[in-house]
Amino acid sequence: MATVIKVVDLTRRMASRMIKQKKITRNSFIQLATGLILGLVAWIWYKLTNFQTKQENGMEFRHGQDIPLGISYFEKYYIFRTDLSVRAFLTKCTHAGCRIGTSTGNVLQCNCHGSQFEATTGKALKGPALKPLQEIECRFDKVNGQWVVRLQTKSIKTI
Repeated sequence: MATVIKVVDLTRRMASRMIKQKKITRNSFIQLATGLILGLVAWIWYKLTNFQTKQENGMEFRHGQDIPLGISYFEKYYIFRTDLSVRAFLTKCTHAGCRIGTSTGNVLQCNCHGSQFEATTGKALKGPALKPLQEIECRFDKVNGQWVVRLQTKSIKTI
């Protein structure tokens, strides 16, 4: 009989523990599941965009010596050539990341919110964008006789 009493005693302890457990409601379960799913989607999005950025930074585009004077548009960048220099800038607006689409003379305009930039320097002329366009690496390869553009922010050298 002593063992039977212990079994009954253990059953009472388990029942009291089950009563003390906090029950999860359907609403709180749905909120928890939604939060986990959104977190997973955000993490995947971050990983994919970070991967794409790393791939793009390594990309190199080559152009012949016959780049015309003024603005030459390409999908992700434009080249501005004068008699004395050749500079390249990303066509990504610094306000919301839209592509710069139209130009009037030396003024570039974003199609999304109307920001305007000076083509020669990338400087923001009219908001909502405040920062200038990002200048990217553009150099002349004397061996091949071509202009090389890399989608990597130009490093600023200080003396």
